[in-house]
Amino acid sequence: MQNYLASAVGKSQSHEGDPLEKPDSDAGNPRFRVWSLYHKSSAVLLNTLASFAGSTATFALVCALIIAWAVGGVFVNDTDIWQISMQDVSSIGCYLWDITLLFAQQQDNQELSELLSHLQASGARQAKLMQLLQKAEALGKPVSHPYTAIKLEPDSHHSQMDFESLPRKSWYDSLADKASMVAGSPFSQAIYAAGIILWLAYGPRMGFNDAWQLDVNTATAVELMLMTTFLQNTKGRHRLYMHRCIRLISLVDDETEARLDAAALENQIIEYGSRNVDDLPCLLGCHAHSKASRVAYTCVNTYAKFMGSVGGISLSLLLLGLWLGLGKVMGYNNSNWWLIIGTYTGLAGFIDAFVLRNVMKRQSMHLLNHCDLLDISDATVGSLLNLPSIQAPLCPKRGCCHRVSMKMGQAAAHIATVFLAAAVVVGLLITATAMAWTQTAQLLCNTPTMIIEGAMLLVLMMAHMSGHQYMRARLQTFLERRLAIQSALDQGHVN
Repeated sequence: MQNYLASAVGKSQSHEGDPLEKPDSDAGNPRFRVWSLYHKSSAVLLNTLASFAGSTATFALVCALIIAWAVGGVFVNDTDIWQISMQDVSSIGCYLWDITLLFAQQQDNQELSELLSHLQASGARQAKLMQLLQKAEALGKPVSHPYTAIKLEPDSHHSQMDFESLPRKSWYDSLADKASMVAGSPFSQAIYAAGIILWLAYGPRMGFNDAWQLDVNTATAVELMLMTTFLQNTKGRHRLYMHRCIRLISLVDDETEARLDAAALENQIIEYGSRNVDDLPCLLGCHAHSKASRVAYTCVNTYAKFMGSVGGISLSLLLLGLWLGLGKVMGYNNSNWWLIIGTYTGLAGFIDAFVLRNVMKRQSMHLLNHCDLLDISDATVGSLLNLPSIQAPLCPKRGCCHRVSMKMGQAAAHIATVFLAAAVVVGLLITATAMAWTQTAQLLCNTPTMIIEGAMLLVLMMAHMSGHQYMRARLQTFLERRLAIQSALDQGHVN
């Protein structure tokens, strides 16, 4: 899709009476004000973190840390602590990025849910208005109520933007796109698998000692740091596209309804109903068929909601403070102390990764189901205006690697997989406790989870990108339909 005029974007962002904003009936309640302030400050903090996570500055910082760590290894005597330090930085970074991704996913889902609910209710009302205007023989002439012209044209303020490719503002955006494509390719996955096989083959020669585990942990730590940074960049630009498109869709839809309202008023049509989203299906619900399933989904949703908020950040800061305090007791030169924070963030991040995929999959399915309902509503309005059908995009046929990525994504997003991941973590904790939490025990907690997470990130990269692309295509279709309705009202094209 071509770019939007900068004036239209500005208009949409400052548009008063946004249908997505609802008045708060409890605004005078002191508890509500405190909660509202907490919610807004949480959103600002996490939005800032999410923006920073995908920025060029973050990539430069990550590269600087890796280079400094590599150079510092020449002068460090204790190679164990040197390698563990990289694991700690990677685990903490991935853990924080998972929290921001959980927040962004829930925020995007809420915004899209409200938009689709609004558009469904608005579409039903517009169809009713058009039918009444048709009966009054008033829809066969142009509707001249003033409106803001919005066109899909390039401009000097925004780079080229369409649903197949994300907007690029810097060299790093281009690098992140290419790196994501390469990372999700069979070649990269084959290299990763070969590296793990080679590492396993060296196990007997090295006696399966701590150094053997540290080697693979360090390598996967570097890979996770870089890939997560690229993923944050592409996710952030995907969100930017969606937010622009959502605002424009809302603006065009509101103006269409305002023009129909004006035409109805001119023709003395009074009884034509109002919007009502209360009867629309809930997009956030969970359609579980058993009590056990409902409990499982409730647990996952509660965990995701907590971790994807300031609560998750607060818990992280609390545990970081406890870890620093423990350093005075254990000694800052103790490799066991260095491993503790990496072990916690690694295990927690392992669970977060599967929770994130489960939440993303379920919310995407609900949104796409309601996109299908909106297609029906749009078809009704389009038929009243004798508009040519603008079809929803079809899922493109992909190659074998993409199908494998999608299948892996479905398996990773299954509710049973989330609880299996939690069971793995519990098993590792029990094993580490039986081994008295020695360095070997902590490495045993880190090694399998980091290998699995590193492999899953590569395999699922392709599925993430195609899923985002398909959602952008659906939003583009909704916008194009509404612009076609505006044009039909201008020209008086009706049955």
